[in-house]
Amino acid sequence: MTEPIHFVHKSLYDRLNELDPWDVSRRSSIRYDGQRFVIPFLNDLYALDPKGELTVISGRETSPELEVSILEYLIGAKQIEPQGRWVSLKDLKGGRGFAQSHPLPLDGLLQKYGRDPQGFLKKGIELGGEIKRVGDAGIILRPLPRIPMLLVLWKGDEEFPPRLNVLFDPTSQEHLRLDALYGLAIEVIRRYSS
Repeated sequence: MTEPIHFVHKSLYDRLNELDPWDVSRRSSIRYDGQRFVIPFLNDLYALDPKGELTVISGRETSPELEVSILEYLIGAKQIEPQGRWVSLKDLKGGRGFAQSHPLPLDGLLQKYGRDPQGFLKKGIELGGEIKRVGDAGIILRPLPRIPMLLVLWKGDEEFPPRLNVLFDPTSQEHLRLDALYGLAIEVIRRYSS
Protein backbone atom coordinates (compact mmCIF):
# COMPACT_ATOMS: atom_id res chain seq x y z
CA MET A 1 0.00 0.00 0.00
CA THR A 2 1.32 3.43 -0.91
CA GLU A 3 1.58 5.58 2.21
CA PRO A 4 2.49 9.26 1.90
CA ILE A 5 5.08 10.81 4.18
CA HIS A 6 3.22 13.00 6.66
CA PHE A 7 6.06 14.89 8.34
CA VAL A 8 9.80 15.48 8.22
CA HIS A 9 11.64 14.23 11.27
CA LYS A 10 13.91 16.83 12.91
CA SER A 11 16.69 14.24 13.16
CA LEU A 12 17.30 14.59 9.40
CA TYR A 13 18.22 18.25 9.90
CA ASP A 14 20.32 17.27 12.93
CA ARG A 15 22.24 14.74 10.82
CA LEU A 16 22.77 17.30 8.05
CA ASN A 17 24.06 19.86 10.57
CA GLU A 18 26.73 17.41 11.73
CA LEU A 19 28.26 17.44 8.23
CA ASP A 20 30.59 19.95 6.60
CA PRO A 21 28.29 21.85 4.18
CA TRP A 22 31.08 22.38 1.64
CA ASP A 23 31.72 18.62 1.57
CA VAL A 24 27.98 18.01 1.22
CA SER A 25 27.93 20.44 -1.71
CA ARG A 26 30.85 18.69 -3.41
CA ARG A 27 29.42 15.18 -2.95
CA SER A 28 25.88 16.08 -4.00
CA SER A 29 26.61 18.60 -6.79
CA ILE A 30 24.24 20.98 -4.96
CA ARG A 31 25.38 24.60 -4.57
CA TYR A 32 26.01 25.92 -1.06
CA ASP A 33 26.22 29.71 -0.79
CA GLY A 34 27.66 29.89 2.72
CA GLN A 35 24.25 29.95 4.42
CA ARG A 36 21.97 27.60 2.53
CA PHE A 37 21.86 24.92 -0.13
CA VAL A 38 20.28 25.93 -3.45
CA ILE A 39 18.56 22.88 -4.90
CA PRO A 40 17.28 22.42 -8.44
CA PHE A 41 14.38 19.97 -8.62
CA LEU A 42 13.04 19.38 -12.12
CA ASN A 43 12.34 22.96 -13.28
CA ASP A 44 11.90 24.42 -9.78
CA LEU A 45 14.43 25.89 -7.36
CA TYR A 46 14.50 25.52 -3.57
CA ALA A 47 16.65 26.80 -0.72
CA LEU A 48 17.42 24.65 2.28
CA ASP A 49 18.65 26.27 5.46
CA PRO A 50 20.48 23.46 7.29
CA LYS A 51 18.98 24.74 10.56
CA GLY A 52 15.57 23.50 9.51
CA GLU A 53 13.67 25.04 6.62
CA LEU A 54 13.11 24.23 2.95
CA THR A 55 11.71 27.21 1.03
CA VAL A 56 10.65 27.85 -2.54
CA ILE A 57 12.85 30.16 -4.62
CA SER A 58 10.82 29.53 -7.77
CA GLY A 59 8.25 26.89 -8.58
CA ARG A 60 5.83 24.70 -6.69
CA GLU A 61 5.36 24.36 -2.97
CA THR A 62 7.31 21.64 -1.21
CA SER A 63 5.93 18.35 0.08
CA PRO A 64 7.15 16.09 2.87
CA GLU A 65 8.28 13.55 0.22
CA LEU A 66 10.38 16.19 -1.51
CA GLU A 67 11.86 17.54 1.72
CA VAL A 68 12.80 14.07 3.01
CA SER A 69 14.30 13.12 -0.36
CA ILE A 70 16.39 16.31 -0.49
CA LEU A 71 17.61 15.90 3.09
CA GLU A 72 18.47 12.23 2.59
CA TYR A 73 20.25 13.10 -0.65
CA LEU A 74 22.34 15.85 0.96
CA ILE A 75 23.24 13.51 3.83
CA GLY A 76 24.03 10.44 1.73
CA ALA A 77 25.13 11.55 -1.75
CA LYS A 78 28.48 10.26 -2.96
CA GLN A 79 30.74 11.49 -5.74
CA ILE A 80 29.58 8.71 -8.04
CA GLU A 81 28.41 9.39 -11.57
CA PRO A 82 25.41 7.53 -13.05
CA GLN A 83 26.22 4.36 -15.02
CA GLY A 84 23.75 5.07 -17.81
CA ARG A 85 21.89 1.80 -17.24
CA TRP A 86 18.25 1.54 -16.18
CA VAL A 87 16.58 -0.74 -13.65
CA SER A 88 13.20 -0.80 -11.96
CA LEU A 89 12.67 -0.15 -8.26
CA LYS A 90 12.31 -3.89 -7.68
CA ASP A 91 15.73 -4.54 -9.23
CA LEU A 92 17.53 -2.38 -6.67
CA LYS A 93 18.96 -3.98 -3.52
CA GLY A 94 16.03 -4.86 -1.25
CA GLY A 95 13.64 -3.64 -3.92
CA ARG A 96 11.66 -6.78 -4.72
CA GLY A 97 9.67 -6.89 -1.49
CA PHE A 98 9.60 -3.11 -1.19
CA ALA A 99 8.16 -2.63 -4.70
CA GLN A 100 5.44 -5.22 -4.03
CA SER A 101 4.27 -3.42 -0.90
CA HIS A 102 4.87 0.09 -2.29
CA PRO A 103 3.58 0.27 -5.88
CA LEU A 104 4.15 3.59 -7.58
CA PRO A 105 0.89 5.54 -8.09
CA LEU A 106 0.87 5.59 -11.90
CA ASP A 107 -2.89 5.56 -12.59
CA GLY A 108 -3.18 9.36 -12.94
CA LEU A 109 -0.28 9.51 -15.40
CA LEU A 110 -1.67 6.60 -17.40
CA GLN A 111 -5.13 8.17 -17.56
CA LYS A 112 -3.68 11.48 -18.69
CA TYR A 113 -1.03 10.27 -21.15
CA GLY A 114 -1.76 6.58 -21.83
CA ARG A 115 -2.96 7.34 -25.35
CA ASP A 116 -1.04 10.60 -25.78
CA PRO A 117 2.71 9.96 -26.17
CA GLN A 118 3.27 13.45 -27.61
CA GLY A 119 1.62 15.06 -24.59
CA PHE A 120 3.76 12.85 -22.35
CA LEU A 121 6.93 14.03 -24.11
CA LYS A 122 5.82 17.67 -24.03
CA LYS A 123 5.23 17.54 -20.26
CA GLY A 124 8.58 15.82 -19.74
CA ILE A 125 10.38 18.56 -21.65
CA GLU A 126 8.52 21.20 -19.59
CA LEU A 127 9.95 19.51 -16.48
CA GLY A 128 13.47 19.81 -17.89
CA GLY A 129 13.67 16.30 -19.30
CA GLU A 130 15.31 15.01 -22.44
CA ILE A 131 13.72 12.62 -24.91
CA LYS A 132 15.01 9.04 -24.95
CA ARG A 133 14.03 6.85 -27.88
CA VAL A 134 12.50 3.92 -26.03
CA GLY A 135 8.95 2.55 -25.87
CA ASP A 136 6.33 4.78 -27.46
CA ALA A 137 7.71 7.75 -25.51
CA GLY A 138 10.65 8.02 -23.12
CA ILE A 139 11.88 10.90 -20.98
CA ILE A 140 15.00 11.16 -18.83
CA LEU A 141 14.54 13.48 -15.86
CA ARG A 142 17.15 14.54 -13.31
CA PRO A 143 15.14 15.37 -10.20
CA LEU A 144 18.42 15.65 -8.26
CA PRO A 145 21.86 16.12 -9.81
CA ARG A 146 23.17 12.55 -9.38
CA ILE A 147 19.81 10.78 -9.68
CA PRO A 148 18.45 10.40 -13.20
CA MET A 149 15.10 8.70 -13.81
CA LEU A 150 13.73 7.29 -17.05
CA LEU A 151 9.98 7.21 -17.61
CA VAL A 152 8.90 4.95 -20.47
CA LEU A 153 5.35 5.07 -21.83
CA TRP A 154 3.86 2.21 -23.82
CA LYS A 155 0.75 3.54 -25.54
CA GLY A 156 -2.52 1.73 -25.03
CA ASP A 157 -4.75 0.55 -27.84
CA GLU A 158 -7.90 -1.57 -28.33
CA GLU A 159 -6.02 -4.72 -27.36
CA PHE A 160 -3.69 -3.63 -24.55
CA PRO A 161 -3.91 -1.02 -21.80
CA PRO A 162 -1.19 1.63 -21.60
CA ARG A 163 1.83 0.91 -19.43
CA LEU A 164 4.41 3.11 -17.76
CA ASN A 165 7.82 2.08 -16.43
CA VAL A 166 9.74 4.23 -13.96
CA LEU A 167 13.41 3.29 -14.09
CA PHE A 168 16.45 4.34 -12.08
CA ASP A 169 20.17 4.31 -12.64
CA PRO A 170 21.61 1.58 -10.36
CA THR A 171 23.84 4.19 -8.66
CA SER A 172 20.73 5.98 -7.33
CA GLN A 173 20.78 3.71 -4.32
CA GLU A 174 24.29 4.93 -3.48
CA HIS A 175 22.78 8.37 -2.84
CA LEU A 176 19.34 7.60 -1.40
CA ARG A 177 17.87 4.80 0.67
CA LEU A 178 15.13 2.85 -1.07
CA ASP A 179 12.28 4.55 0.82
CA ALA A 180 13.65 8.04 0.04
CA LEU A 181 14.11 7.07 -3.61
CA TYR A 182 10.49 5.93 -3.61
CA GLY A 183 9.44 9.30 -2.11
CA LEU A 184 11.42 11.08 -4.82
CA ALA A 185 9.62 9.05 -7.49
CA ILE A 186 6.25 9.91 -5.88
CA GLU A 187 7.07 13.63 -6.12
CA VAL A 188 8.21 13.30 -9.76
CA ILE A 189 4.99 11.43 -10.64
CA ARG A 190 2.90 14.05 -8.79
CA ARG A 191 4.47 16.87 -10.79
CA TYR A 192 4.27 14.97 -14.06
CA SER A 193 0.55 14.39 -13.45
CA SER A 194 -0.28 18.04 -12.72
